[in-house]
Amino acid sequence: MTRIIRHIWLVLLLALVVIGVTSHASISITLVSDGWLEIIDKSDLIAGAGTDLISTYESTSDQVSINISGTTSGEDNWRVDVKRVDTDWHNDLSLYAQRTSNGSGSGTISGGSQYMTVTASDQTFFSGRGDRTGIEVQLKVSGVSIQIPPGTYTTTLYYTVVDTL
Repeated sequence: MTRIIRHIWLVLLLALVVIGVTSHASISITLVSDGWLEIIDKSDLIAGAGTDLISTYESTSDQVSINISGTTSGEDNWRVDVKRVDTDWHNDLSLYAQRTSNGSGSGTISGGSQYMTVTASDQTFFSGRGDRTGIEVQLKVSGVSIQIPPGTYTTTLYYTVVDTL
């Protein structure tokens, strides 16, 4: 009996971009990350040939580090919005983000501590007050399956800081 093993590979590549939008043009956002690359191949089959792939993959808990700076005496309120812009993304794949740390600084931070689905529209991720550094973010992708054709699937995450006064 001959077994044919179909070569399976998916490459998930997430690029990260920051955009600063403020009413006073003083608050800024910076991001530190090398992006996230997940190569999925036959070693990710649940139980070998003839089975499906593991469906969910998570980045490290510190995949992204965000810094918010330039607030006036630590008094400015702000929020960080997130969205994704697909380059080549399969509709069956879902992307999630969660804030895994508060970072440090004199200000406060709230929200974003549970995974949220990242969509093509800007949505509030988390908010805060004052300068914060080292806010860590983890990413997750789900919906991976052998039903998705082999290929490279790419999307870009945009993080935007908005001064909410």
